[in-house]
Amino acid sequence: MELLVIAFYLSVLTYYLGVLIQMLPIPFYGVKKWAPQLMVDSVFSAILVFSYSLIQWIIDYLGHILGVDWNAYYQWFFNEINFVISTILTLKFIGMGLSSIGLNFLANSLISPLISSLTYLLVFLITFSLFVSIIVTLSPTLIALGILLHALPFRLARSSGATILAVVIVFSIGAPLMPQFIELISSHTSLTNTINYGYVPAYITVYDLKGTPLPYYLYEIYDENNTLLARYLADEKGLVNASSLFKGVPYNRQSITISLAGYIYKTIYDPRNESISKIANITYKLDNIVSVKTLRLLAFFNEEKAVYNEATENSVSLTIDSSQNTYVVLIGLKSDDLILHVDRVQVTPNERYEYEWGGVEFKAYKYYLKPGKHIIQASFIGSDRDKPYFKEIYYARDTLKININEPLSMIYPVAILIYRLFIAPTVYFSILFSSSLALSRLLGGSSSKIAHVLVSGV
Repeated sequence: MELLVIAFYLSVLTYYLGVLIQMLPIPFYGVKKWAPQLMVDSVFSAILVFSYSLIQWIIDYLGHILGVDWNAYYQWFFNEINFVISTILTLKFIGMGLSSIGLNFLANSLISPLISSLTYLLVFLITFSLFVSIIVTLSPTLIALGILLHALPFRLARSSGATILAVVIVFSIGAPLMPQFIELISSHTSLTNTINYGYVPAYITVYDLKGTPLPYYLYEIYDENNTLLARYLADEKGLVNASSLFKGVPYNRQSITISLAGYIYKTIYDPRNESISKIANITYKLDNIVSVKTLRLLAFFNEEKAVYNEATENSVSLTIDSSQNTYVVLIGLKSDDLILHVDRVQVTPNERYEYEWGGVEFKAYKYYLKPGKHIIQASFIGSDRDKPYFKEIYYARDTLKININEPLSMIYPVAILIYRLFIAPTVYFSILFSSSLALSRLLGGSSSKIAHVLVSGV
């Protein structure tokens, strides 16, 4: 590198300046004392020039011994950034919910300061990571620059060069270990059952093949560890109104289970992939199910094509086309009569089931169909009307533990984030910086003792 070549020439220049001053026939001690100092400094600077590769090897070697993993560090950093952003959005939606019920004063006096604090925290994290990334990315250049400044005659920038070298060495080894340090000193804190998953109010609707909302379906939300986060029961019109302050859904990737009278549908939903201004409108269309009337269903499986023909109050007609064996399931109340016609011929069910779902007794008939195109007509004869019951789990109230009567439930998670992502990194940064200053002194920042040892051996 050109910087190293220049540094070497400067060390040679420094040495000859020392020789020149030593040979000057002047009796001034203040000038003559620079001669041995310059010669020692020049030799030490030359040693640093030829130790350029050794310095990089030492950084890699010590990092390997200490278990430095930059990929793990950046993964931790991006996870924390996403978590802070998710928390900011959660508080934003909570503030909107408070405003919608007339609690503007609480949104302005409590939620807004918390959002501002997290915004400053986000800026701090990004700035710190940017500083570390610059040091790591430019470490070869910075090491060469530090050696160059170290080699300037008369110690004009010796302190600056030694500091740059020390900072690069210490931060290249120590910075990626910060997540372990934070976990060590914050192991007693926990964000369990707090704002872990984000929050967004939502309207949820599930449609059948013909585009009709399904009534009384059960909507359950699980995280990636299969932990139940929320459970909502749709109303008679097929709507789950999760827009209130205490309900909502996670603003994160989630597993969804939709069940209706024994029929189960599972999928994955991530609201971060959608543009949400105030309330998320979540819709699903189940193409293998048709609702005839409340809690009466026709479900079909293994079909390749299903076309809705017509429907009456008690029946529905479909055309199903499949190149393989398929089957149809009729689900109705236990007191209903379930009738299926296939190609205008009434058929007998192959299997019959009776069960309970949500406190309501059901029965289901299963029919097997051969490959081909079939016209099926399902009839449900019965007038009973029942409503299933399930204990609902409100996401914000029961999982996030948000309670407007206890402001600490919203302040505590933010306080933990500030402790983990501002106070702890600041302490760790101070440790690294003080270590850098100590190393810079050894490298010649304010004392040349190590130079004398390396050059003269005493």
